[in-house]
Amino acid sequence: MPLNALLGRGATYEGDLSFEGRVRVDGLFRGRIFTEELLEVGEEGRIEGDLDAQNLVVAGFVEGRVRVRGRLVIEPTGRVQGEVRAARLVVREGARLDAQVVSGE
Repeated sequence: MPLNALLGRGATYEGDLSFEGRVRVDGLFRGRIFTEELLEVGEEGRIEGDLDAQNLVVAGFVEGRVRVRGRLVIEPTGRVQGEVRAARLVVREGARLDAQVVSGE
């Protein structure tokens, strides 16, 4: 699956973004983000806000309201805080999850 958008390391963005494809965040994003495909948060990535994605992989930090219609994977370096609604949830050993969670919908 090709990468459609990237917020690189050291970059900061505030606002709302909507994508049709795969997105990777390695910088700081504040706001709302939506994608019909995969959203990846790299180890140095940080998202503060509302996320709505088909699939989500977190190796960095996410704080806010998270909705994943498919699969959410929190990698060993990942941390998620806030509210999480995910059809499927995978929390790898070492990951941190501090959230109100609804899974299996």
